Amino acid sequence: MKKFLVVAMFGFALIGQAILAADGKVEFLEDASGLKNGAYLQNVPKPSKQYNIANITRTFMNAHWVKNKEGFEAAAKHYGVNGNVFAVQSEQDVMDQANILDTVIERRFDAIAVSPITEQNLLPSLKKASDAGITIINIDTAEILEKDALANGITLTAFIGSNNYDAGVLAARFMSEKFGGQNAEVAVIEGNPGDTCAIDRTNGFTEESKKLPNLKLVASQTAKWDRLQALEVTTSILRANPNVRGIYCNNDTMVLGAMQAATDLGYTILTSDNLDRAGQDKTLLLVGNDGVPEALEAVRDGALTGTIAQKPYLMGYAAIEASIQALEGKKPEKRIATPIKLVLKNDWQ
Repeated sequence: MKKFLVVAMFGFALIGQAILAADGKVEFLEDASGLKNGAYLQNVPKPSKQYNIANITRTFMNAHWVKNKEGFEAAAKHYGVNGNVFAVQSEQDVMDQANILDTVIERRFDAIAVSPITEQNLLPSLKKASDAGITIINIDTAEILEKDALANGITLTAFIGSNNYDAGVLAARFMSEKFGGQNAEVAVIEGNPGDTCAIDRTNGFTEESKKLPNLKLVASQTAKWDRLQALEVTTSILRANPNVRGIYCNNDTMVLGAMQAATDLGYTILTSDNLDRAGQDKTLLLVGNDGVPEALEAVRDGALTGTIAQKPYLMGYAAIEASIQALEGKKPEKRIATPIKLVLKNDWQ
């Protein structure tokens, strides 16, 4: 059995967690938040045929991509089209992801939504898709740059996702506000080098930090989206920089590793209950990104400061809608933005 088929089993195990994490108490986290009468985008026509639309995503080991899958499949059911989702086993399986895409192209799908692992790994295969006249939607992360699409003869119909730069800015402003008049050292745990998503989130935080007089960025290191690497990197940063009082992680997988490292080193991770202690000795503002179930539970239960939650469900949902618009001869917007929110413990109160 091929690797990308085996991994589907892991995704379903996370669905129950997602329901538990949202718990019906934070409106932003609800899947239906943002939908109106079963639609997210405006002016989506009724499909004239039962289109076959594929979603080439990353890994179901990350609950973010499970939510993306759920939204994609829910929209496919709502609009009466066939929606098929394919994933790889890990964030490092660049060749496997390209092989999946090649197989999907051979099967002559009408449209393909892709979330590349890197900016480059799917370009040759996407050229084949464009040559075959297949509609291409780029979802969320490792955004395919326009210059690369043009250079490789790829026609992209739309990009769907949240503004990753703004997420980094949001994290920096939050920390600056909570530190108040105190100066504080901060750090960043980065995602994969070369990943547009990681670059934008890191740049948003670092560039905004330079504008904020009470923040001093002292470390920015990659943990490659990996929890164990984040634990090791955070441990190293805190030992080398004991005055760090805030850390922003590019995703929640890494923030959970950072949370363990900080706890092991005796830091108090501040939450809505004690943010007035921000900047004090051996305290830490620790913010992740994505809003995956385990991180949301940690925030709700008082173990993690916050996470900048996205709407991956809406990203998947909108991918079906934009595909239908294009296939029915209507031009979807080139950039379709989905919202973000910094979720804190008091959002459940």
